Amino acid sequence: MRSKLLWSAVLLGVVGSANVLAEEHVVKAVITNWEPLVTYAKPGDTIRFTQMAGHNTASIDGMLPAGAAKWDSKMGAEGFTVTVDKEGAYIYKCTPHMTTGMVAAIVVGDGAPSNLEALDTALNDVPLGKNMVARAIKKMKADLLEKGRIK
Repeated sequence: MRSKLLWSAVLLGVVGSANVLAEEHVVKAVITNWEPLVTYAKPGDTIRFTQMAGHNTASIDGMLPAGAAKWDSKMGAEGFTVTVDKEGAYIYKCTPHMTTGMVAAIVVGDGAPSNLEALDTALNDVPLGKNMVARAIKKMKADLLEKGRIK
């Protein structure tokens, strides 16, 4: 009985400490832009979207790490959150403002996102706003280069 209690306490401590280590990052909708354009996070972190009046946030098909969950908030969903569990780059948009440049990135993990090449390939399948998605990916890569995470 004591060993079961001990193991339960250890397990609870491990699970509890993982939640303490997770961070929350705030992304703001500002006119027709996301600020910041690139958000850096660790697996398990939460992204909170604010200033959402007139906006939504949605992942772009094919622009997530393998196995990552898609999302699509309702318009004006203030405080909508996404937990990013898989390492890699996540490209997302505001659906009504995508063609005016409201596309951004979340980079999860250290180093270069493992799905960079997949993003370039998936770009060909973006039906609307392809140039703005390409612009966001280009800016994300420039930021990664500046931070020494890619060559």
